[in-house]
Amino acid sequence: MGVRGFLFFILMASVQSMSMTPSVHAQDARAEGRDGASDYDQSLNGLVTQSIVRDLSSVRNECMAASPVYRLDCIRQGLELTSRRTPYHGDYGPMREALRSGAVSVTPIINSNADGDQDRLEVKPGTNPRFKTRRYYAATKADSHEATRADAFKVLDATQARLLELGKSSPDLNKAYTTVAIAVASLADVLRR
Repeated sequence: MGVRGFLFFILMASVQSMSMTPSVHAQDARAEGRDGASDYDQSLNGLVTQSIVRDLSSVRNECMAASPVYRLDCIRQGLELTSRRTPYHGDYGPMREALRSGAVSVTPIINSNADGDQDRLEVKPGTNPRFKTRRYYAATKADSHEATRADAFKVLDATQARLLELGKSSPDLNKAYTTVAIAVASLADVLRR
């Protein structure tokens, strides 16, 4: 290795070392500020809140178009998909968890009342402009429809109550969380029809 090769090696090592140092410092600064907040935290934003409400409204419309035996699984998957699109960090984190918890709570109701004689309902990609993925809804037994609905109402009421409780910490949170809680309550209308 000549002098040029040795100098090239030193130059490359120092450039690589210098390029790594700022990113490490930037990563530390980005991860957490002096007040403990992260740059990844999503503070309340009217556009984000309205996007969540539109997601739930599109779920409602999609579920209304399905046969009543498929509606509960439609609601479950809609809550799950909406929770996935809700910001994880910051002011929306508890909202995301409440929506996800609602979806998880509906799962045992569907499993215990599943109608194995019915085919799953396929929702083709693009049917819902807000959720463009292919989905399949499981049917629930028609003869246990009333009991299934009663259990589902309890879960939706609990999800709505959780959202309202989470919003009590400030007027701004109250407004956003109440708006989403009303959208969750509208999903119950799907089961009443």
